[in-house]
Order: sequence, then structure tokens, then C-alpha cells
Amino acid sequence: MDVIRVRTPSTAHAQRLIAALDGEFSATLNGGSPSTEVELRLDSETATKLVGLFDAVGVWLSDGGLDACQIGFGERSYTLLAALLNKPNDAAAFLLERTIQLQTALDSRVVIEQAKGILAEREAISPDEAFLKMRGQARSRRVKLHDLAAGIVSTVSNPAEDGAARQSHVEEAVPG
Repeated sequence: MDVIRVRTPSTAHAQRLIAALDGEFSATLNGGSPSTEVELRLDSETATKLVGLFDAVGVWLSDGGLDACQIGFGERSYTLLAALLNKPNDAAAFLLERTIQLQTALDSRVVIEQAKGILAEREAISPDEAFLKMRGQARSRRVKLHDLAAGIVSTVSNPAEDGAARQSHVEEAVPG
């Protein structure tokens, strides 16, 4: 029987993961904070099919000179990276790529949310209306929504910088 190991930051997180799996997998908790793992046991038939699928797609990618492809599971989409020549697929490389993608998406989302708030306040509209307006402008200008949002955010002055500038002007204006 094959095992998938999920490292979690704490025992509490591991227990939440096991609860979220809702009996779909045979899951056990191993270790304790800070190196807690949840082991998911797959039956041999399922594990063999999954490994076979990923290996076949990995070979297809490598043979075709492709770097990666998207694989969809229901509503979700995942990136599968091609294996290096003569090496098996590297789960660590896949997870690193996924982590980078998720962090980029999170960073982009933060900027978009900030811009929504700024635009909503400036134009006295709801955040949803602000988002629709930004999306429309991004499409009509043919720019990425993140880039448009970053431009909006950059128009807001930084209170810490403003305070330092005011203090500097005060010190210049007051004779010593």
C-alpha cells in the first residue's frame, strides 16, 4: 500500500486535515510539532493508477519537449512539470512550482483588494462596483488587472513617508 505524506505546521493543523478528509482516505497522524505529518494510505490499485497516469503524462511531456501541462480534477486545475531526462517525476519540484504560483496569486489578490478599497472610497461606490470598473478598464486598456490595481495603489501616499516629510519641513522652518 502506497502512502502520501502531508507535512503540517502543527498537530492541530494535522488533526484539522484528517477531519477535512472526512474518511475519504485512511489517514494517520505521525510525529508532533514542529514536524507533524498526516499519512494518507491509498489502496494499491488507486496508487498504481495514479502513479501510472503521472508517469505517462511526464514521459509525454519530456518526449514532446514540453515543460509542463495543466491537469484538471473536477473544478480544480494542477500543473504537472515534465521530468528531467532519465529521472523520475520530482514531487518536490512540482510542489515548489505550485507554491510559487499560489504565492503569486495571493500577492496579486492583495493588491487588487487594496485597489478596490481605494477606488470604492474615492468614487463612493461599493467594492463590487469598484472591481467591475477596474476589470472593465483593464480589459479596455488591454492590461493585466494586477497591473491596473498596482497603479491605483501607487497613487495613495504612504502616511509614514508623509509624516517624515512633514517633520523634515518643520525642522527646516524652525530656526535652531
